[in-house]
Amino acid sequence: MKPIPPISNILVVDDTPANLNLLTEMLKESGYKVRPVPSGKLAIQAVRNEKPDLILLDINMPEMNGYEVCEHLKADEAFKEIPVLFISALTDTMDKVKAFSAGGVDYVTKPFQFEEVHARVETHLKLYFLQRQLSDQNENLERLVAKRTRELTKAYDRLQELGGLKNNFMRMISHEIRTPANGVLGIGNLLLALCPDSEHRTQAVDMFSQSALRLQNLIDDATMIADMENLTSENGMSTSFPDLITEVIISFPEMQIQIEQPAALKTFPLNGYHPLLKKALKTMILLAAAFSKNTHTAHVTVTAEERDLRMRIHVDALSLSAEQVVNFFDIESQVRSASSAESLGLAPVVAHQIIAAFGGEMRLVKGDKSTGYLEAVLLTEQG
Repeated sequence: MKPIPPISNILVVDDTPANLNLLTEMLKESGYKVRPVPSGKLAIQAVRNEKPDLILLDINMPEMNGYEVCEHLKADEAFKEIPVLFISALTDTMDKVKAFSAGGVDYVTKPFQFEEVHARVETHLKLYFLQRQLSDQNENLERLVAKRTRELTKAYDRLQELGGLKNNFMRMISHEIRTPANGVLGIGNLLLALCPDSEHRTQAVDMFSQSALRLQNLIDDATMIADMENLTSENGMSTSFPDLITEVIISFPEMQIQIEQPAALKTFPLNGYHPLLKKALKTMILLAAAFSKNTHTAHVTVTAEERDLRMRIHVDALSLSAEQVVNFFDIESQVRSASSAESLGLAPVVAHQIIAAFGGEMRLVKGDKSTGYLEAVLLTEQG
């Protein structure tokens, strides 16, 4: 029989020279590297000099018996994994139990048959090498996980840094652009005022006014996106839903907004800063109108659960595909500018970020043909 590669290093410990020589020669013939020692103390020294892959250990030895040798080795972190096979003339069950309690992995009684010894040696060497391979693989996996964790942490820190730079840049641009924008708009108004009254002047004034309003809204929304973290962390975090929805409805006197809600919502407390949530829900109404055939009517269904409140508005003029609605609220998305919500500019992005900042969610869902719905999930104070 061939040994388990690499050539295994076996320590044989027995104070009887005949047994020691017999086991040594037999194992050497099988291709193992064998070191014989005649006592327990010499066995411990031999293990320290060169760590074996397996130990064949006699029990009855003077000065230090096999149990003591095994217990001593198992108490040492460097040697506790070495498999110890006891070979003894003791056949009492309690002796075997004591051997296993000391840390032995197997027990062979004398007189022994070498075939049996060899089979058990081979089995425990296989197990030992498999355990070492598994341990090495686990250590390698831990190193890889630690390395990957460091890489991800570094990447995350870099993203945070880039995110901060982006917000600072957006904040700077949104603030700095106001002065030249006000100048351009002021000159535009002055030039239009100098023009004689005519149908063309009226059309130009209307177009200029709409463009000026959109530009102002765009600057305001960009500023709010850049300041979102400060706005959501420095303000109070509780608001009354009945008060909130009442103010939203009052903001649209030209629209018929119907609210279907359970009576329990009369005292429903939401997690969020009132002015920001109001802005988000107003945008939600405008967005729903942009995707509806009747832009002057909105039917809002409200449901409440233990942790959140859900507002849903069904729409019937949603020309976007299911793939397009998924990225609708991404700030980089081109979907908004190609849709009927183009006039809202960045307002949907701002609304989406406001609700997300307070732990909620806003989403646009595509239904059959041109139908779908806009939904906002708002957390309660307990949520």
